[in-house]
Amino acid sequence: MIPGGSVDCAHTLEVAEDHYGRGDRSTARELLQSIVTTDVAVDDGDSIRAKEQAVYRLAELLTVTKDGEAAIQLLSDVRPFFQVLPKAKTTKMVRKLFEHIVQCGVPLRQQEEVCLETVHWARKERRTFLRHRLQLRYVEILFAENRKSDALASLSALLKEVRRLDDRTLLLDIHLLESKLYYAVMDIQKARAALVSARTTANSIYCPPLSQAEIDLQSGVLHAEEKDSKTAYSYLYEAFEGFHQLGDQARQARRSLRYMILSKISTDSPDELATLLSSKSVLEYKGTDMDALRGIADAYNKQDTHLFNSILSKCRAEAAESGAGGSNDTNLLADEVVRRQVNDMYNTLLERHLLKVVSPYNRVQITYVSNLLKLDAMVVEQKLSQLILDRKLRGIVDQQHRCLLVFDDEAAEASKPGMDGSEAFYENAADAAAAADQAPTTLYQDALTALECYNTLVTALFDKVNGKFDTLVEENIAKHKGAKAKEEDEEANRKNRRGGVGNIKDTAADRSGKSDNGSKQRRPGDKRK
Repeated sequence: MIPGGSVDCAHTLEVAEDHYGRGDRSTARELLQSIVTTDVAVDDGDSIRAKEQAVYRLAELLTVTKDGEAAIQLLSDVRPFFQVLPKAKTTKMVRKLFEHIVQCGVPLRQQEEVCLETVHWARKERRTFLRHRLQLRYVEILFAENRKSDALASLSALLKEVRRLDDRTLLLDIHLLESKLYYAVMDIQKARAALVSARTTANSIYCPPLSQAEIDLQSGVLHAEEKDSKTAYSYLYEAFEGFHQLGDQARQARRSLRYMILSKISTDSPDELATLLSSKSVLEYKGTDMDALRGIADAYNKQDTHLFNSILSKCRAEAAESGAGGSNDTNLLADEVVRRQVNDMYNTLLERHLLKVVSPYNRVQITYVSNLLKLDAMVVEQKLSQLILDRKLRGIVDQQHRCLLVFDDEAAEASKPGMDGSEAFYENAADAAAAADQAPTTLYQDALTALECYNTLVTALFDKVNGKFDTLVEENIAKHKGAKAKEEDEEANRKNRRGGVGNIKDTAADRSGKSDNGSKQRRPGDKRK
């Protein structure tokens, strides 16, 4: 203690750390609480650093003891301390304290109330960036409460406001949460578009390892939804390594490990799966969820639906217990992504088991198959009909006798009706499309030619508007008039020449007429002579 009655933060922190290291948590908590309630000066750097470390240490201690009420009170007690902290450190501290509140197991409704109260305080203090971060946390709480429409509406309003401020670090987190929300409502296209926006934002700034691991995790989830298990496994492996190396993200690392194991199971690689499950980093994560995943892998490799169903029933019982007050950290089916992937795997396993059961028969009763699989007859009949429609099974379902007729390959080929040219084309549409792709085409060259023609036309139209062709029109008119005048002159000359020839002919005719008259006059004289 110092003379003024206040606490020497640096010395008290050392004493508290000593008690914490010896396991005396109660004394350490009292000392840390005294540091938190002590006011520090703005220019006292040592006390500020000591108080900051005390806040984080006290939050860790409260998380270990699962004292959620004290963690919420701690968030209220440190508000005056935010006046002397930089804004970046303030945002980081608020984010960390909210994470500890969640880890203490505080109910979601109480988390929502605390978040709204803190948002109101940040708005009153005019801390815009901190308020945006708290509003993002509020959307995460709405998402956890399964209020997806409210979460999307709040996130859209927040996104518009943050875009104007160009806070790219916050934009990255917003786009990531947006992708998760759209995936939850099964809008995969918008989820992928939001993930692309997150990647673009991450490339323009320094992306923290935690955010990069989140991006890889969401990429793996979307690829797994599109049945691209190999690509999903590669992304999920990177996400798991990122979370595992951070050290304080055990929950996220466990999630990534679950998805990664399920993706590896879907690739039908039992040897690689065994190597993965026996690796050192995976063995560090123990629990009922890991045991259930090992059982699912065993059932999937054996194609045993009975074992698969028994494991799922056990997981559902654990989910009911966790819903009654247990922990969701090791509950496999509490995760929506896991439920979707497990359902897809079960459908695939059921199809394989059905095909394996009916393959030795040409005719088999549906009730017999349902008894073997210990499933309802209607479920088996619907699944068989789906297999026939998907052309995974050659046969028909006889509704009258409640049996399945399985065709041989030769009989199936013989039962096909004769196909004309159009039917053959549609039957082999994929081959026809592939052949059409290989055929040479002049589409690109034709498009270039058309563009050149359009370019010439547009250029001519602009030249006409600018008056470039006016002088050409006048010249053409003058040429036309000159040619017409020349034609008229030539026509007049031809007429004149024709007129001269006619006069000459008339003169000659007159002369010949006179000579004839003279000869006629002389002949009578000669006769008289």
